[in-house]
Amino acid sequence: MSNKKVNEIQFEDDDFYQSKSEQKREVQEITLLGKRLLEIPEDKLRNYPLSKTSLKAILEGKRINSPIGLNRQIKFIGKMLRKEDIEAIEQKLAILDQEKLVENKKFHQLEEWRERLLVEGDKALADLMVEHPTLDRQHLRQLIRNAHAEEKRNKPPKSKRLIFQYLKSL
Repeated sequence: MSNKKVNEIQFEDDDFYQSKSEQKREVQEITLLGKRLLEIPEDKLRNYPLSKTSLKAILEGKRINSPIGLNRQIKFIGKMLRKEDIEAIEQKLAILDQEKLVENKKFHQLEEWRERLLVEGDKALADLMVEHPTLDRQHLRQLIRNAHAEEKRNKPPKSKRLIFQYLKSL
């Protein structure tokens, strides 16, 4: 019992005893996994290694509006997921998390470029032209001028949004 968890006892035939607390924690983790699967869009969810019954339970959970019914469905999803390959599902979720991190990083870089363009003007535009030579310099300069004019007149930042959308299209 030296290298094993305190709650697990190894028997002679390599079976492990799991305490009731450990079993409950495991069930709670699987239930939280099911709750997280409810947040994934349906088209991406179909690529997960799930049986038809588990997938059907998750899709049904997406349609439930009442909190009590949703809690009941989440518990049912957790029960269905106990029969699934949890590691494979967690790996897919880890990949999804990485994709979200990359998207967030790109989003923040675009915001930084927009702010640099508005603050530094032509210097930032020249730096951006080095990275993206096909950039429509005249169009972007016009958007920057419009953004400054909108800011002076306390108007909604329409041109700021247009700058962001233009940078995003690059």
